[in-house]
Amino acid sequence: MPKRVSALIIRDDKVLMVKLKTQDRYMPRATWVFPFIELSEDNSPRREILLLIKNFSIDVRLTGKFFNYYPSENPKLQYFLYVMDYLKGEPEVMSNFQAYKWVQISDITSYSTSFMDNNVSKFLDEKAKEYNKN
Repeated sequence: MPKRVSALIIRDDKVLMVKLKTQDRYMPRATWVFPFIELSEDNSPRREILLLIKNFSIDVRLTGKFFNYYPSENPKLQYFLYVMDYLKGEPEVMSNFQAYKWVQISDITSYSTSFMDNNVSKFLDEKAKEYNKN
């Protein structure tokens, strides 16, 4: 079973999204996604996502919030999603991605509806409400 680890990086009321260079073989309708890396069987998801973010040249802090799910578009793909707070730096585009942007949390469903777990959607909705209260 293929596995993927992603980073949900939150900066104020925005999240980091990256645009794929080529069509995703596991999620063909995905264009803008959370930064991710494929996992082999023996790799630690936490270690791999921290290495990926290090290559993005930004500083983040793990929040302790973590999601593990199978996207509805491809239930054979296992996702690990680590929630992180952005601290500083400007992301560098990597070989798998052609661009990045900070997307308003309230607009996230227009970018990633089919592959996002309901628990992730609820979490982001709560974050958007928290930010709007401040």
